[in-house]
Amino acid sequence: MTGDETPYTGGDGPYAQYNFEVEIDGETVAGFAEVSGITMQLETIDYREGGVNDHVHTLPGTFAHANLVLQRGMTKDASFWEWIQDVMSGNITRKNVVVKMREGFNGENGWGWEFKRAYPTMWRGPDLVSTNQGMAIESIELSYEQFTKMSGLPE
Repeated sequence: MTGDETPYTGGDGPYAQYNFEVEIDGETVAGFAEVSGITMQLETIDYREGGVNDHVHTLPGTFAHANLVLQRGMTKDASFWEWIQDVMSGNITRKNVVVKMREGFNGENGWGWEFKRAYPTMWRGPDLVSTNQGMAIESIELSYEQFTKMSGLPE
């Protein structure tokens, strides 16, 4: 892999064996096998109108979403771990997080989602085994304000 190649397009990057690569503020920091929690739900409000006895009006409320859950990962980037440590110590620092799928539909690379103003809310380490591959992560949950698809996502 040459120095100007982005890690998710090369076959031998540090996270090549993972399905998803995670960027924080533009830097690739980890690879993960699974991503879940990409969920959006419109909450509704029931409104009982006086004099209308045959039904209840259901009005749109606000959007809610689940936490982003990244599972079975690896990082060799100390800044990722330092961010987790800072937040868990009470210094809530929000960052933009991009999750890219290594191989998309029809062999397209690099599509995914951007999660704005995210911060970790839970970190779970793996069972300890001898490895020099980097720091393993069983799972991490990130809370975020909103998410958008990246331009490479198929329509």
